[in-house]
Amino acid sequence: MDQIFHVFCIGTLDTKRDELCFLADKVRSYLAAFSNNSTAVRVQVNIVDVSTSNKKIEHLEGFSLVSREAILSSYLGVVEQLPDDRGKAVAVMARALECFLRKVYEDGNLGGAVGIGGSGGTSLIAPALRSLPLGVPKMIVSTVASGQTESYIGTSNLILFPSVVDICGINSISRLVLSNAGAAAAGMIFAKFSTADNSIDMTKRPTVGITMFGVTTPCVNFVKERLAKEGFETLVFHATGVGGRAMEDLVREGLIQGVLDITTTEVADYIVGGVMACDSKRFDVILEKNVPLVLSVGALDMVNFGAKHTIPSVFQQRNIHVHNEEVSVMRTTVEENRKFARFIADKINKSSSRVCICLPQKGVSALDAIGKPFYDPDATTVLINELDELVEKNEERQVKVYPYHINDSEFADALVDSFLEIFSRSRTPRQSAETFDSHSLKMETMNLMNYTETMKRTLRLLDNLKQQIIKGIPIIGAGAGTGISAKFEEAGGVDLIVLYNSGRFRMAGRGSLAGLLPFADANAVVLDMANEVLPVVKGVPVLAGVCATDPFRRMDYFLRQVEATGFVGVQNFPTVGLFDGNFRQNLEETGMGYGLEVEMINKAHKLGLLTTPYAFNPDEAVSMAKAGANIIVAHMGLTTSGSIGAKTAITLDGSVGRVQAIADAAIGINSEIIVLCHGGPISGPKEAEFILKSTKGVHGFYGASSMERLPVEQAITNNVKEYKSICIKRD
Repeated sequence: MDQIFHVFCIGTLDTKRDELCFLADKVRSYLAAFSNNSTAVRVQVNIVDVSTSNKKIEHLEGFSLVSREAILSSYLGVVEQLPDDRGKAVAVMARALECFLRKVYEDGNLGGAVGIGGSGGTSLIAPALRSLPLGVPKMIVSTVASGQTESYIGTSNLILFPSVVDICGINSISRLVLSNAGAAAAGMIFAKFSTADNSIDMTKRPTVGITMFGVTTPCVNFVKERLAKEGFETLVFHATGVGGRAMEDLVREGLIQGVLDITTTEVADYIVGGVMACDSKRFDVILEKNVPLVLSVGALDMVNFGAKHTIPSVFQQRNIHVHNEEVSVMRTTVEENRKFARFIADKINKSSSRVCICLPQKGVSALDAIGKPFYDPDATTVLINELDELVEKNEERQVKVYPYHINDSEFADALVDSFLEIFSRSRTPRQSAETFDSHSLKMETMNLMNYTETMKRTLRLLDNLKQQIIKGIPIIGAGAGTGISAKFEEAGGVDLIVLYNSGRFRMAGRGSLAGLLPFADANAVVLDMANEVLPVVKGVPVLAGVCATDPFRRMDYFLRQVEATGFVGVQNFPTVGLFDGNFRQNLEETGMGYGLEVEMINKAHKLGLLTTPYAFNPDEAVSMAKAGANIIVAHMGLTTSGSIGAKTAITLDGSVGRVQAIADAAIGINSEIIVLCHGGPISGPKEAEFILKSTKGVHGFYGASSMERLPVEQAITNNVKEYKSICIKRD
């Protein structure tokens, strides 16, 4: 009776004040009407201001107000002025709103959230709302609530409510729309508190995720019915790209305890270029979570497109079937099927979890049957045989081939039999379908709900880098000490740019080691450098060199400040790794050692930032990989070339073994980790190429002095010499 649940109406008060107040009033009125003013549950409607202008609003007559300052302080710890750049300001406010709502939810006080906005407001509010767990009432009244909405909704249950007219004042149309929206939001919130079955009951039957297409529906229906009799709840996902991601998000959150991935057609779209594609991470979370998995090849005979006229011209002569006016499908070829088999086998072979692949010899979809348009025994046989051959079988990894069509009831029974066998082996005797113990599952769900937009951005960056590696293109990172360095590193095609204090010293003609000495506040220098560099970099991710041993920084808050400034990730610099001997030992003994750098990387990883730490030996590589490093940079010491480079260093040949040892150590912890080489005698493209060709599992090069100082030294010296070589006329 004493608890108050909060409902938040969210928008930019500086531009949407009237509309936001109208909506909040309607939500409040309908909640009172639906509950007949009952006091069984106390709900308070609050207006949340997410304006990015500097206009301060501290009071709103008739409403409880959560000010923009309160939102920002929940993220940054202190209220600071937002960046002048509107895009960056929106990003900071979006992250702050997410933190605010997350805290209210974790405190158990969140009743629901409804937003209002145009394209800018929707893009600001949507990330925070979709980060809330499944089942929390959430809606946005939006001008962009039709067309391409995936980027706003993702795999969440966020509702976009069309505003019909622009959100620009209260008129006869907007009054009707906002009234209906208020009623809809209030209805969801009222239902949440008034019905007994309003949340996910983790103590019920174990839940199984199943993928389906229309052309595999008979199979899935057979499987569903049988699993229900066996005591399982089933969740069916339409394999449209979003469907597969939604299933894997629920696996990640601990809400799915087994998977029958019957319809893997998203792989075909990913590899060939269809419109219902997965991404390169398909299957990863299922395997990483050791969730019992039975996999098949449903609908891998087709690639999905929109209306027939939208199919790329290169495919127009292929075998195309018009499913309806909006959807056309194209039959896959023998060679494409080989690629699908390789993609799936590569994923499965890296896993140690229990997996069974069930393969139907007589067809993989309703269209792949005798007399049907996609019947092609040769193509289907290649898919089945290649997968059977490529998968490295053992006790935990099985492949079973059946003389059935995918939609035959016998094949469906075989799928369920295989799943029950794997599931029973994955549980202790007391964790049967009837007595499923969900305590650890509840805890895991709570821990994993914080899957933020920052993390998703980092995963997209890593996916892009890994696609380059697959194509044989090296990953190149570069340090930048000035805006012009960063600008033209980007023009040259660099993949990552890192700012740290040594760059400023280096480009001022001082040695890079000046960044390790007490000449300036390293972390303050990096934030200052951001003002020079970030505005001129248009697309390349920029990372901050963070001095993790700084005793005057609260690292949790500083990392948030780093992200709010516009950096997408961090590197550990200045680093104690460049010190050795008694001095290094004393640093370790007095609490200023490399361990603080490992802690910083771990904190950044938990925030979802891209992490690319330096490691100087295999032990440090192991520590950083365990901390969650995405990229390990094998550091060979101070760069040797040029006028202010080091003179003492290991040889290039000697670097090969050291780089390889660091790479092996990191990959031993995380097989997906990216490894770059850096420093010492690796001072130019030829030296980097030598290292990359002499090592295994090293994916590129990161340069600092070699990327900006040495090219500038050489270019200016040669340019001046050329001017001085000009002959002048004598009188």
